[in-house]
Amino acid sequence: MAKKKTSKNIPLPILILICAVLLFAMYTSVSTIALAIWGDSVMGTVDSYQARLNHTNAGPNRSRTVSKGYWFMANGKEYRGYVIYGSDEAWPSLDEGETRDQRIRYLGFLPYVNKPAMLCEFSEMGEVAIIYHILAPIGYLLLLLLVIRTARRGKKKKLAARKPAAPQIIEQRSDTDMFCPNCGNKLSEGAAFCSSCGAKIQANAPGVCTVCGAELPEGAEFCIGCGAAINLATPKPVEPRQTATPTPSLGGAGLVGFSDRCNSPEILAAAQKNKKSSIGCMWILVFVPLIGFPIAGLLIDEMPFGESLVIGVGIAIVMLIVNLLALWRTKQPMWEGVVVNQYSKEKSEHRGGEDDNYRTYTEYTTIINTDAGKKKTIVEKDSGRHMYDYLSVGDRVRYHPRFGTYEKYDKSKDRIVYCNVCTMMNPIQNDRCKRCNNLLFK
Repeated sequence: MAKKKTSKNIPLPILILICAVLLFAMYTSVSTIALAIWGDSVMGTVDSYQARLNHTNAGPNRSRTVSKGYWFMANGKEYRGYVIYGSDEAWPSLDEGETRDQRIRYLGFLPYVNKPAMLCEFSEMGEVAIIYHILAPIGYLLLLLLVIRTARRGKKKKLAARKPAAPQIIEQRSDTDMFCPNCGNKLSEGAAFCSSCGAKIQANAPGVCTVCGAELPEGAEFCIGCGAAINLATPKPVEPRQTATPTPSLGGAGLVGFSDRCNSPEILAAAQKNKKSSIGCMWILVFVPLIGFPIAGLLIDEMPFGESLVIGVGIAIVMLIVNLLALWRTKQPMWEGVVVNQYSKEKSEHRGGEDDNYRTYTEYTTIINTDAGKKKTIVEKDSGRHMYDYLSVGDRVRYHPRFGTYEKYDKSKDRIVYCNVCTMMNPIQNDRCKRCNNLLFK
């Protein structure tokens, strides 16, 4: 009995439930941190309270499940809230009509986001809870992306399996079909010569002249219609005529002209690898300040936690925007242009500290006018003036956005060539980069 194949796709109701749970968990942690930093405090009224003991052997912390309903006034309007949390508090239950006062924190611009102050103030939560609420949204977001990606991958496989295969048309040879024995070309019925290679065709039916198609009497050695000799053996194939075809040029063979190696599978794979590395570096630059500054605020007394958290979030947002812009530039179209000007200029910058702590450096500028009429500028400093030395006024260049590098049109007079993947300088006779082993654009 054949084993039934089980489906690995996530059912839609389960997928929706998982996403809803992860989004709610993200909202809980993000709202807690937001209330701790930007929340306003007001005295509210608790009108429902229950504390259920989980089990008798539980520790002092998280030993009870507390459910609490409350209301408060903000901006002249009444708002209600309800929370469930684990705690060791054991307040007595409220009788009907009985209330209890408690401080509530809420967002001034969105009072519907609110919690009891004891659940969202840094002084009440503790260091472990603060770190948890900072890191938890990141983990939940990664899990959500993983679930969505898995579901989409399963959907694509399902659609590919359902897609009907293209019907295969098998051409069957009938008795009336004729094919050239030399080149395999299909022949029309009664043809004496192949229209493709010119080979003489032996008719399938016996007693028929292969030259004129006249019927032959039995035992005849010559055709009674055209006088041609009858040869029952298979005719010698006629050599097909050779037509001269231009030999395709190999990419990188010459030193004049832009290389076509930028579209080779090896270079495209290197570009994809660089993109993945850039995305990995982007997340590192985002998460390091986002996590490091709050931890520093917990460990260093001179740095308030609220300020350190705001600084960390601000730096993380700036890093995210900068890296997203860099990734966006890699998707821009390739352009070509001509170097129209080059110049250098002495500049100075303040290095911090004392007022007279300045550093003098030389700035090298290369200006390129693109074929679209736009102006592009390459700015380099001091010993990093690679393109300033490599390019000259009048040179035609191509910009490769995948790597952020430039390629010169005429390399015939150069002794070096730069790798467009890793920017390493190589001798002009090299075919591959001596650092990354990728093909050189030449």
